[in-house]
Amino acid sequence: MMAQPRESPWCEGWASSAAPCQTTDGMPMNNPCPPAPPLSGSDQAPEGQSVQDKLASFHVAMISLGGIIGAGLFVGTSATISSAGPAVLLSYGGAGLAIALVMRLLGDLAIHARGRGSFISHTRHWLGPRAAFTVGWSYALLWAITAGAQAVAGGLLLEVLCGLAPLWGAVAFIAVAWGLNRLSLRHYGRSETFLSLLKLGFLGFFMVLGLGWLFSRPHPLQLAWHNLAGHGGIMPLGGWAVVAVIPMIVQSFSGCEIAIIAAGDSEKPMRSIARTVEALPWRVLFFYAGSVAVIVTLLPWQAVRPGTSPFLTVMNMINLPGASMAAVVVTLVAVMSCLNSSVYVVSRTLRELAASSLAPERLCRARRPGDLPTGALNLTTLLEMAVVATGVESPAHVYPLLLGASGGIIVFVYFMVALAAWRLARNLFSRVASGLCVMLFPILALMLGLLPQSRQDTALSLGVVLVVGFCAWWFAPQQKK
Repeated sequence: MMAQPRESPWCEGWASSAAPCQTTDGMPMNNPCPPAPPLSGSDQAPEGQSVQDKLASFHVAMISLGGIIGAGLFVGTSATISSAGPAVLLSYGGAGLAIALVMRLLGDLAIHARGRGSFISHTRHWLGPRAAFTVGWSYALLWAITAGAQAVAGGLLLEVLCGLAPLWGAVAFIAVAWGLNRLSLRHYGRSETFLSLLKLGFLGFFMVLGLGWLFSRPHPLQLAWHNLAGHGGIMPLGGWAVVAVIPMIVQSFSGCEIAIIAAGDSEKPMRSIARTVEALPWRVLFFYAGSVAVIVTLLPWQAVRPGTSPFLTVMNMINLPGASMAAVVVTLVAVMSCLNSSVYVVSRTLRELAASSLAPERLCRARRPGDLPTGALNLTTLLEMAVVATGVESPAHVYPLLLGASGGIIVFVYFMVALAAWRLARNLFSRVASGLCVMLFPILALMLGLLPQSRQDTALSLGVVLVVGFCAWWFAPQQKK
């Protein structure tokens, strides 16, 4: 049984005095904020909010896919292919299995809580408020940095497209994302669904186009096999290279957990959670691994250069008219969609932290029930602007540095989720799955730290987590033994 924690320091200065923030049994009590994801197993809309004001189950999946499929897919896959060769497909399979396990654990935690709250609340319940503070704020910073990095990438693309200065292009992206997140939940869900469908449509078109071109060539199977195995074999860089890129791919899959957060805003959260836990990891794996499979089948792996878009390389090889412009436009859509989802998840994370007395109370105020909290949205926008400001002098160098600094944080978050699920485990499968993840993610973090290409990024991520953890000891309510 959880001990009663002390009153949160947020109450002393920033939180409203309208009601005390004293918590009992690790959960918020009499907090002036509305309860974050205020849903129960009955799947009823909260008072003051109709079903029409909420997200549909389809929107939940699209918001999550929007956060996953960003500029990292269209450019970042070049790094994994060049690091492991054609056998990178095995790496994607291993990373997909790890993410599927994490989603299953997230689903177990959410269903046990009857759809109330996200993994931040679940971490608080099972591991205590300081762990929840560290996980919640680290996760918010992860997506705030990601949002800022996507804005920087968008600014660079706009410079190529229309000559606009990268800084002003990034500001324009942030302004559009702020406006979209000011919409009602239903309209926001529709906007993000539209953007995500454009990305998925392009990926589907790319795979069909690539396979169609392949089978229009003489001896297509021989050509495909030559590209896969004729340049040093299936594993030209050895088996260790296949394992070594798995942590990088796990980082690129971050965003699946957004579905659990968005499910709290859906019409039927329990049903949304059940569907996304089962289907989302495999959908992501299909689009990622399917696209990579087409690339390594059509191109020798040495032709893929890190930092360039292999999608553009393939389309240029096929001599598709307007390939360069199409690649820029699709990447712009991907950046906007990922930025839009990032703003959503940071705002919701800050709202839940505030509702749990782990952040200032003003961050959970909204215009009406179900809307994104205005205070959290404005703070998110300020964080994005701060990230963009760091790249004023050299945005092309800041973008990969920012993504690298945030990437390792998700490994820590997944480890804490696995630890909470291990505390919850009630059956053999849950105990084995959570125990496996508890062992797996520290190993992945260690691998990231040992690899030369990710050593600096891992150190930066570790620094962020340590600073947030130190703040947790000062600001978060502690449990009495």
